[in-house]
Amino acid sequence: MSAPPSQTQWYLARDGQQFGPLSEAELAKFIDLGHLQPTDLLWRDGFPDWRPAMVVFPQRLGQQPRPRPQGRPQPSAAGTPRLESEAGARAAARGLRTAPSREGSPRSLAPAEAAAPAPRRLKTIVFASLVLILIGAALAYAYPHRVQLMGLLQSLGKFSSATPVPVPPAPAEGQGFEVPPLVGFSASAGAVDAALQATPLWRILKREFPDWYAERLKEAVALATQNKDDTTIGQQMARALVQLRRQNVNYALSASFPKLKAVAATFYANLVELRKQSSEACFEFISQGEASSTVVGFLQGSPHVALLQAQLTAVFEAIADGRSVQRVYPQPRKSDYDALASDLMRRGWTQADMQLFSDERALARAGAAKVCQMVHDWFAAQLAIRDSDMQLRLLVDSLKPVVAG
Repeated sequence: MSAPPSQTQWYLARDGQQFGPLSEAELAKFIDLGHLQPTDLLWRDGFPDWRPAMVVFPQRLGQQPRPRPQGRPQPSAAGTPRLESEAGARAAARGLRTAPSREGSPRSLAPAEAAAPAPRRLKTIVFASLVLILIGAALAYAYPHRVQLMGLLQSLGKFSSATPVPVPPAPAEGQGFEVPPLVGFSASAGAVDAALQATPLWRILKREFPDWYAERLKEAVALATQNKDDTTIGQQMARALVQLRRQNVNYALSASFPKLKAVAATFYANLVELRKQSSEACFEFISQGEASSTVVGFLQGSPHVALLQAQLTAVFEAIADGRSVQRVYPQPRKSDYDALASDLMRRGWTQADMQLFSDERALARAGAAKVCQMVHDWFAAQLAIRDSDMQLRLLVDSLKPVVAG
């Protein structure tokens, strides 16, 4: 049963961002000021899903004055979304929490065409962009709670071992994951198409993005005609892959939980294996992804082909799923990070590590091995969480830079 009108809590979604809760009085004031747009989405307890504002308040929106620019949701100076209105200001003062994750809560909202503003962007100092974004995205929520997190580390003491994380096995033979996806380029379009379609990565790309695939095929043939070798053409194709996933980041992050977890699990599995290869290989995988010359080389023939291709394929499978059914998930809570800090401590993190992870300048001087270890632990701890709702909230946020970087 819904709460009485005076206690009803409303949530608003606009341009891929969620705001709230707002009381009935605050929402009414927001509407009276002309700030609610017909295309905004609303949710409250009792709604099975998000509903357009025009459907919820057809008469009031039909009578309200033209929306004023200052009523649009804007990021605050600290990067936290807020509503520039009396009602929005009150909600911001309470912390602008997102809709709770429970049975009956909203789980469906079309992602914005452009990615939502990152909670916090790190300055490009020493590391390549993805490392900075990855660490920044992880810390954007953790940093405000660093005092509590470090206090938790101090109070809990040492444990003998961390919750184990099963590493996904390499994909089974016969599925094509072991076939290098960045080789076989020639001046024959038919031969190149046949070589690419022997791999699961290019099969899903041809199915989901036929026009884009046709352009890449034409581009590869043109480069081969110019006597470019597989290494050169492979690097060009890898750069195109990076651009494509960046363009579709919102779809990837609106995929179903199993698809998102597959991306996280394969990303983690590659961290495990590449750390065995070398810290530099692991770091390039984190910082540059498939655009890295080292990773391109692995994808053209190495023991790492199957897992690397599995992770890339998982990303585009998530994109495909998000394009068919679009969802928006709630942001992490402080309690989620409390649990995460506990697991990180059991993995050997100290107060000094927590401080390092909260200071991008210090982390920039930490070196490839330390960055790889910390990113490895960050995902290991999240994949070990047994509470699926908590795990989902954390993974969606942590996967943003994996897909967008």
